[in-house]
Amino acid sequence: MTRDFTDDAYAELLDTGIEAGYDFLTVREYILREDLPERFLLLRHDVDRKPENSVRFARIEAERDVSSTYYVRTIEKVFDPEILDRLEALGHEVGYHYEDLDRADGDVEAARASFADHLARLREHVTVDTVCMHGNPLTAHDNRDMWDDPADLEPYGIVGEAYLSMDFTDVTYFSDTGRTWRDGALKIKDHTMGEGEKRVSADSTADLQTLLRNRRVDRACLLTHPNRWADSTPELVAEAAKDAVTNVGKRGLTLLR
Repeated sequence: MTRDFTDDAYAELLDTGIEAGYDFLTVREYILREDLPERFLLLRHDVDRKPENSVRFARIEAERDVSSTYYVRTIEKVFDPEILDRLEALGHEVGYHYEDLDRADGDVEAARASFADHLARLREHVTVDTVCMHGNPLTAHDNRDMWDDPADLEPYGIVGEAYLSMDFTDVTYFSDTGRTWRDGALKIKDHTMGEGEKRVSADSTADLQTLLRNRRVDRACLLTHPNRWADSTPELVAEAAKDAVTNVGKRGLTLLR
């Protein structure tokens, strides 16, 4: 049995989607296409840390002729021009994983100025058409609050934001935040802004495969954090331990709030 949160488990998830007849979309394609496929999976990755893991995922997808979107932070331990180039060269969309309201401690005007600066830094290396907020559970701010409407992003040459520009009454959202695909208290800021009622859920990647195999969902957005997924036993053990500690902290924050 394939261990969950490994590269092999992610490859099997993709293979299940392919075999079940899903089309695959990037965030940019979802926003710009006039006609969407009847059944699709939109693949989104948040590159929070360990950017080298994102290249592993990008190769797994490219081997299957699947394109996805990688949202990359601009902090020192993540921002790597060589990795940005690799992701785009493998056929994927690269976007800005912004956290500027956190940086500006809630000052929207300062946050937007910071956003413009960091966006320009990314665009020195790759094409950036869409963005997605980074949700830090330890801050008091939600970076999406920088914008009153997705149209606020147009002056920056951005066509959409991964949360704000998606119709979650039509697209079912799954995220691996908290090391589970199930919604709940561990997803403090990782939640959609739509009003859709979610009728299906999954705990493990195998559960999610079952939903896809049985076509229990027609249109879905799958968010992964590649740093959470491992290609070796030592990495798997280390990441599982890290998530376990983080989850204890999140539960404590939830109780306090």
